[in-house]
Amino acid sequence: MENNAIKELIDKYLKGLLSAREAKQVEQLLERMADEQAFETLPEEEREEAQQGGYERLLNRIREAEQPAPVRNIFTVKRLKIAATVALFIIAGTIYRNSLLNLVAPHRLTDISSTGGKIRKLILSDGSIVWLKDNSKLIYPVTFGKGNRVVTLEGEALFEVAKDAEHPFYIHCGPLTTQVLGTSFNIRSNGRQTEVTVLTGKISLSTEKAGRVLVYPNEKAVYAVLSETIAKESKATTSLHELTRGTEYDMAFNDAHMPDVIKRIENKFDVQILLKDTTINHHLITADLTDQSLDNTLKMIGQALNLEVLIEGRMISLQQQKKHN
Repeated sequence: MENNAIKELIDKYLKGLLSAREAKQVEQLLERMADEQAFETLPEEEREEAQQGGYERLLNRIREAEQPAPVRNIFTVKRLKIAATVALFIIAGTIYRNSLLNLVAPHRLTDISSTGGKIRKLILSDGSIVWLKDNSKLIYPVTFGKGNRVVTLEGEALFEVAKDAEHPFYIHCGPLTTQVLGTSFNIRSNGRQTEVTVLTGKISLSTEKAGRVLVYPNEKAVYAVLSETIAKESKATTSLHELTRGTEYDMAFNDAHMPDVIKRIENKFDVQILLKDTTINHHLITADLTDQSLDNTLKMIGQALNLEVLIEGRMISLQQQKKHN
């Protein structure tokens, strides 16, 4: 099956051009893939036989359906072709369930949880970074659409939101909604109250009954569930160190060696940096890159050290700028 056929199927599904039955069959096929773990436990020979056998049976059904008959539902052939297309896409091994779901339903909601006293870091599709703290859960879209960026938090997390004035970022935490354009802050909810401490930028907190409250850097606001009120403290009582402990949030450097700076950038943004000129390692850096995006971080370092920066996906190359005669 050609890749164009696969793309056409996905495009039609996303644009709503498939019949209800066709769309349902695509979705059912995806759901059947949920038992992927059990399937992967089979011996390799049995997996290959099952895969090939399943696809051959689909092809046979299509051939039978295409034969002339006095009465034939035209959608039968279409549905079988769609099933075969998706099945081959699966069987070919080019993409697994989650990847296929990302293509078919890129804006679907998924979630991540953190337990066992560990902090889990998540980089959202817009570049925003979330450090999810213990016993917490974040519900978010795999890919943000063209509208607002919206997530739901249960528990506690440190957010470093990518700046995008045209697409505000909303965090729903029970009845409390936090709106930001690009800033960093910590949210902690225990069911009785929700604390929001702003590190940089400005945020808006609101509920239907409490109204709207603006919170600025180094301020904290507390939403009480029982009284349904939002109270703001002029100075945050929780230290920055406590809020950011166990995360890569702090990116302040004072005469730091370049290898150490590179390692911290790699750890924070989940990238790999390659030095095409090893003399770059001899530089020292003094700069505060906290709450900067990956692009801005690299731009600032490049300008400071006269470096050429090349970004290819998660791979980044650094080299000295060539001198022009």
